[in-house]
Amino acid sequence: MNVTVRIEGLGRVLAKLNTDWGSVLTNITWSIGELIRNEMARYPGPRSGPVRWTSERQRRFYHAMRREKGLSLVYTRRTDPMSQDLGAGWTVDRYGAHGAVVAAHASYAPYVQSHTVQQRFHADTGWVTDKQAVERVERSGDVQRIGEAAIRRALR
Repeated sequence: MNVTVRIEGLGRVLAKLNTDWGSVLTNITWSIGELIRNEMARYPGPRSGPVRWTSERQRRFYHAMRREKGLSLVYTRRTDPMSQDLGAGWTVDRYGAHGAVVAAHASYAPYVQSHTVQQRFHADTGWVTDKQAVERVERSGDVQRIGEAAIRRALR
């Protein structure tokens, strides 16, 4: 018994599989980086309650530094002369051949949003940490949606 199989369009399928997958991967990682950046750049609501300093020494240093610069002892988010506009300073940049890295340009960003060194008064205020932002994006299902959509586009 002879069986004959005829495949039409095999050339088109093979051409699709020869897609530049590096650019597809770059688009996926960049899109995921933007989701994480959006989480990091979101300002929390106003602080309520007293500031929980890490130590009395930290509190004294902060107030002395503000007095030395002739500033009010109260920091006002985004308009304070010492503000580096943390939320707006989050960016996504290329990392390696196909990766992306989310970074902040404010010098104090780690103390506000790094899960390893965030000061407790920033946690009290509601600033999301890098770890929390990644976990939120992972739980959202958007990573899979972005990947699937990019692959579908590449195979069209």
